[in-house]
Amino acid sequence: MSDTANLLLAALAPDGLAAVAPHATRVILRRGDILQPAHQPAAAAFFPESGIASVVKADGHVARTEICLTGHEGFVGGALVLADGHWPYETFVQTETLSAIRIDAVSFAALVRDLPDLRAMLLRAIQGQMVQLAEGLISAAWQKVPARLARWLLMWRDRVGLDRLEITHEFIAAMIGVQRTGITGALHELEGAGLLSAGRGWIVVRDPAGLERVADGAYGVTEREQHRLVGGPAPIDAA
Repeated sequence: MSDTANLLLAALAPDGLAAVAPHATRVILRRGDILQPAHQPAAAAFFPESGIASVVKADGHVARTEICLTGHEGFVGGALVLADGHWPYETFVQTETLSAIRIDAVSFAALVRDLPDLRAMLLRAIQGQMVQLAEGLISAAWQKVPARLARWLLMWRDRVGLDRLEITHEFIAAMIGVQRTGITGALHELEGAGLLSAGRGWIVVRDPAGLERVADGAYGVTEREQHRLVGGPAPIDAA
């Protein structure tokens, strides 16, 4: 626990971390594994150390569409902090693997109740997620596909810590909520501008600052708020 890469847990004072440690288990999950099913009480909270967890709408009436994503800067289990642990959305592992600290729901509720510093940190993380949700809605409502794609790629890059992203066009299209042909066209446009390279199942970011300019304000607000609230990751400074 003392070597955790999760920013929330790492920010706890030593006595807080010592209180959490007996209830924590490190788990390795695979792409597609469900962290929290929709419309069911959460069995546990998860603090990612590497990889990405995605909250999606997936109820049979619409294609699985991403609402927000979380990496090592946050946690999965906000409904356990705010209410009764029920959440009408599914949370699953988006990357090939996800390493996380797991705390069962009963123990987590007790820790949130008994540790004011932990509770305050979690509420700050939830506020950061609310900003991400709001910025995503604004982007989806007003921006064209290249800007939305640039925002999403930068958010992914922040959380995996790599310029090479192992991801398919089909998956990006589902997460952003557009047709696959729209993603392919946007990727070709960004590749033609020298901002990235793309192949079958992979994308390499060549110019992060250039992608931020294409995102046109959609990337940066969330990142600055998360950095202010929980300490990272800081947004790119566009040239």
